[in-house]
Amino acid sequence: MSDFSIIPLYSGSSGNSTLIKAGDTNILIDAGKNCKHLVAALEAVGTAPEDIDDIFITHVHSDHIGALDVFIRKYPVRLYATEFSHRYLARKFVKPHPMTEDIRIREGGSVALNPDLTVSCCPTPHDAGGSVCYRIDYKGRSCAVMTDLGHITEDIREFAVGAHTVLLESNYDQRMLAFGSYPEDLKVRIAGDKGHLSNDDCADMMMHLIAKGTSDFILGHLSENNNTPEKAYHASVDYLARHSLIQGRDYSIKVANRHEPTTVTEIL
Repeated sequence: MSDFSIIPLYSGSSGNSTLIKAGDTNILIDAGKNCKHLVAALEAVGTAPEDIDDIFITHVHSDHIGALDVFIRKYPVRLYATEFSHRYLARKFVKPHPMTEDIRIREGGSVALNPDLTVSCCPTPHDAGGSVCYRIDYKGRSCAVMTDLGHITEDIREFAVGAHTVLLESNYDQRMLAFGSYPEDLKVRIAGDKGHLSNDDCADMMMHLIAKGTSDFILGHLSENNNTPEKAYHASVDYLARHSLIQGRDYSIKVANRHEPTTVTEIL
């Protein structure tokens, strides 16, 4: 078994958290839903909440921080976020968390957690200040967690180049969004440059990354009302097939579960 793996604990518009295991270090990217749900998801994959070393927050929307306030008071960890996110969280938290170390990260910067493990971040065009995505490099291997992207900037496009495994947003099916029940202003927000990636946007980014060496993909942050796992999966597989890229031969793909942990992806 690899000593480097990524496990989406749950991923979708209702809540997001991803566990990265790198040697003896356990990292959470985001802590959505609530503390009870997060602890149950961790225990379901054999990780005690006390074993989490670091939490990295992408941005401060509730589906990414819902569990955070209670979790870090019960299980003190190092909490990494951008300056904007830390200021927001300080106002949001109900009680102090004196045992947790708050660490500011610079958008576009990186932090070395140990000599073998580095976490880097890249600014993302989303409608939350200080929004970033993350790349984790460990002993010559790497993975990236890239959701709430709005659109693919050139920096984002290059940020994940060479990553072995990428969890990539595939938020909505364009027809489902267009003909769905959401009010028009919300549809415009979701499809806008600071909203979310469509299934087709995701597939195009995947094609770019496959050409640069990425082989494993996890589709994440699916909308509950404007997408389905089947639509997200087939949108990418069909798009890539039209460019002679075949699932199981040129790449592998899975869809992250909305409510419970997804199968472990080992980063080899």
